[in-house]
Amino acid sequence: MKTTRFSGSHFLFALGVFTFATTLYAVWRHYSPLPFGDQWDGTIGFYMRAVQHPWQAFFEQHNEHRLVISRLVFFPDVRYFGGRNVISLTANLVFAALLALTFFHIVTRSATLDRNSKLGLAGVILVFTFSWIQQENFTWGFQSQWFAVYLFALLAFHLLDLAAQARTIEGHAKSRVWLTLALVSGIAAAFSMSSGVLVLPVVLVQAIYRRFRPRALLLIVVVTLLVWVGYFFDWQKPASSGGLLAGLREHPFDALRYVLLYLGAPARSARLGLPGAYVAGALVILTLAVYCIKVMQYRTQNMRAVSLLAFALFVSGNALITACGRLWFGVETALSSRYTTASTGAWLALVIFTALNRKSIKQRQLALAVIIFATLLVASAQRFAFRSDRDIAYARLVAGLSLRAHVYDPEITGAVYPFPERLVEIAKAAEDGKLSIFAPDQPDYLVPPKRIDSTSFCDGAIDGVFATTTPGTYRATGWLYDTNGRRTPEYVAVTDDGGTTLGSGVTGGESDVARSRDGAHARFSGWTAFFKAPTRGDIHIAAQIANGSYCAVKTAKAMPASASVGTR
Repeated sequence: MKTTRFSGSHFLFALGVFTFATTLYAVWRHYSPLPFGDQWDGTIGFYMRAVQHPWQAFFEQHNEHRLVISRLVFFPDVRYFGGRNVISLTANLVFAALLALTFFHIVTRSATLDRNSKLGLAGVILVFTFSWIQQENFTWGFQSQWFAVYLFALLAFHLLDLAAQARTIEGHAKSRVWLTLALVSGIAAAFSMSSGVLVLPVVLVQAIYRRFRPRALLLIVVVTLLVWVGYFFDWQKPASSGGLLAGLREHPFDALRYVLLYLGAPARSARLGLPGAYVAGALVILTLAVYCIKVMQYRTQNMRAVSLLAFALFVSGNALITACGRLWFGVETALSSRYTTASTGAWLALVIFTALNRKSIKQRQLALAVIIFATLLVASAQRFAFRSDRDIAYARLVAGLSLRAHVYDPEITGAVYPFPERLVEIAKAAEDGKLSIFAPDQPDYLVPPKRIDSTSFCDGAIDGVFATTTPGTYRATGWLYDTNGRRTPEYVAVTDDGGTTLGSGVTGGESDVARSRDGAHARFSGWTAFFKAPTRGDIHIAAQIANGSYCAVKTAKAMPASASVGTR
């Protein structure tokens, strides 16, 4: 039976393409090659451990997770691209695209759609799966597990549906193939991140609903138990996680609020605020409950795409488990961008499931209206894709420069990792191993020649020189703009009076002085450099311009007679 054809399919498709394209653009614009946060231990540290003990490293615990699937991404990123997030960020997009294709495949197998309807469907799916609401998961190279776990979960549920259908259409041999693939997907979900251990139990419930034979149910139970034993063998509860039952027992109302915000978070990003998020979360739970009751009451009626309902059930269970483990960090953490991959997926699954299972024309029209409203709501948050976080990118570049200069000042390096002692340990090991930003051929920081002879002048100034926490190493700040080329060079070098190189720096900081003198193009001409003190005389700043030549700032800066450590 054909679904109702509605006007606006081309608009929805265009909206989906716009969402997809702007998210790709925003990922490129926010790109940073530096390891950030958990990447220091979870990517760089993991790689060094994997070289020595591969099996142990790939299956080791990271917080409460075993990130086996993502480590298959992290390892080649470090090995072949120096850990510059090339493969890692690409994997985020690829997993999201595969998730979108899986949603599309489920719907087109469950209903007969004409060309326009398929275009509209593709647009809706692209809006949800590539929404910039998920910014953290798209821009951070450590987040592929968020897309992977939901991809493999949806695949597991869909493959089980195919196994159920194959029993009556293609025979038991084909059904066993689909069931095996469903179990493999469930295993992959479990070893994508911790919430994936819930996938196989949901598969079991789905199989019971689908009236699988006892032998198949027993197989699912055995595989589930084996996965759980393998996952939790030698598993240690992270100190950062609260007790799962303690949160529910001691703060049941806060746990409920957490779940509601977790599931309704996309509404807040669409300017509906906290009340909108609470209402949206409640609607998700109510809709899920109504359909779960309905499918159990009418088991003889084959409902379409039960895998979508199973997916929404899995996400809701994940919300509850997350609430129990993260409630101690505050209810507002439920609104974290990383969690919205789950909530947008649940929204999409439920609205499509609703549309597929409406009987009358009026019911289908109402369901399609809900889909359009939800799509426009999520798409409205795409405006954030055009925001620039240049200050964050600059702070991280300076932090990496600081590590290369052996200046382990937490006020500077905190931009890339909050635990200074652990960061120093990993950074020193990475430098010894010539990895990441410490690799000899790394392209992200200038390695200036030992002596610089500038051929022209740049507009700029040295604003200040400060001592650092490392004796003998200083930090300088200022601004610089190439007026001839009408651009801000990426790097600067610090020299003495004779042109001998003392250190290097990066540009990208906001400078009101540069902007007032040279216009909007010079807005981000601020720079920070780390250098060794000259034996005598002043320090000078030069910047690399076209063809490897350098321009110099006309004014020099005298070294301070004394500089207090930590002066900003």
